[in-house]
Amino acid sequence: MPADGSPLDAFPASSRAPDAALHQHEMLAAFAELAILSEDIDLLLQEACDYVRRAVGADIVLLYRQNADRRSVELRAGAGIAPSLIGSHIAQGNDQSLESRLLRDGEPVIVPDVRDEPRLETRGLLRSFDQRGLALIPLRDGPGTPMLGLLHISTCAPRDFSAEFAFLRIYASLVAASMLRIDALRRRRDEQAARERSEWQLRLVLEGIPQLVWCAEPGAQWRWMGPQWTEVTGRDPDSSLGRGWLDAVHPEDAVAVEEAWGAAEARGIFEVECRIWHQHDGTYRWYQGRALPTAFELGEPTWVGTFTDVEDLRALEARQAVLVAELQHRTRNLLAVVEGIALQTMAAADSQEAFETSFHDRLQALARAQRLLSGSEKLTLRHLLETERDALGIVDRESLITLDGPDVLLPSTMVQTLALMIHELATNSRKHGVIARGAGRIAIRWQVNVTGGEPMLDLAWEETGDWPAPAADSRRGFGRELIERALPFQLGASSDYRIAAGAVTCRLHVPLGGAA
Repeated sequence: MPADGSPLDAFPASSRAPDAALHQHEMLAAFAELAILSEDIDLLLQEACDYVRRAVGADIVLLYRQNADRRSVELRAGAGIAPSLIGSHIAQGNDQSLESRLLRDGEPVIVPDVRDEPRLETRGLLRSFDQRGLALIPLRDGPGTPMLGLLHISTCAPRDFSAEFAFLRIYASLVAASMLRIDALRRRRDEQAARERSEWQLRLVLEGIPQLVWCAEPGAQWRWMGPQWTEVTGRDPDSSLGRGWLDAVHPEDAVAVEEAWGAAEARGIFEVECRIWHQHDGTYRWYQGRALPTAFELGEPTWVGTFTDVEDLRALEARQAVLVAELQHRTRNLLAVVEGIALQTMAAADSQEAFETSFHDRLQALARAQRLLSGSEKLTLRHLLETERDALGIVDRESLITLDGPDVLLPSTMVQTLALMIHELATNSRKHGVIARGAGRIAIRWQVNVTGGEPMLDLAWEETGDWPAPAADSRRGFGRELIERALPFQLGASSDYRIAAGAVTCRLHVPLGGAA
């Protein structure tokens, strides 16, 4: 055997001597050995062309694969031609041509001289390659089997291949059988690769999703569970098979699970919410279970389902319910406050214009308080007072109004009422006091004292200036009603509100409820 290891080089080209048949049989056996071991279809077809060319002494040997339309072929391998021609297609247009009959009926074609055979559709192509002797042998595994393609053998000189027909037919049959074997092997490998890819994708999904995946038979009989079950519950898979998984369910939810399974067949779905032991938390967590019947074996369905952790979702829903209830409560309270402001303002107003102005200002104070409540969870008394002072819009507000006190966190329930109280005191000053005259001083002081173990806010508004004492028959306005009646009722506060010549004082003593 040559140094390159190619078995073909051990055989000389056929000289058509009397021992030609023996030579062909030897090459046929060598090719058969190669065909049995080969798994590369392209390499096998090329070797087939080289073997038969040398076996019969041909000038050109081509191997075509028939296309699905059965009217055209693709050149898959060749010997004696330029490699660039591999991959080209030839389509038959004449149904009566010898090539068409070969593709349609599988009839071999032997033409001693193509110049003398007008029924050859490819005669012009053969003459362009200076080919005259021709044999076209169908590639099929045996009589009556589908044709895979054809084997083309041609020579430059006229030649009758009838003497070699038996050899060529056996050779073509061996090539076809090898093609089928390699095609089957490739399909098996492709199917195996597809199964492995599918199994890998399924395993990726089953092991990657956060849900607890499982399969069960009727009656809550588990037959398989994903690795998440063991990871979450800490239970061994074998101990969870059958009805063993129910041991991880909270005892109080066992009845609900059994009832859900009992109704699953009629409803066509298993649905339940129950608590399952969670080893990482050392406690039970709420899970939503859902399953559907997906396959039937001997009339019994196989249920495929999941348990999804809904502990955080339930907590969120509970918090949302509290927030909705709180929102409804605050909305009712706010509407009640607006109604009270409207009624009190209307009762104290001398005219429609006075009502509109006062009502608008008070609603604006209420709106500022609502913005403060929605903008921060930690609202201090100083922030509230600075907001109301800035809303007055006076240039020298910081010299006229001084603030003195520590940082005190206000409960949200207190902000709205305090804002309205400060607004009423500021409105009174704008009409009659320091702000109206631009002279005098408003000192707002506060501190926190503990009374009976409870923090109490002591707030004082002290306004001093030069103005006369109020008339003795002055009506009680909205501000006095708010300070003397609403504050004690809503906040449990005690208040002292006094107006005299050149002085307005308001002192408030109100529980903070732990907010300080």
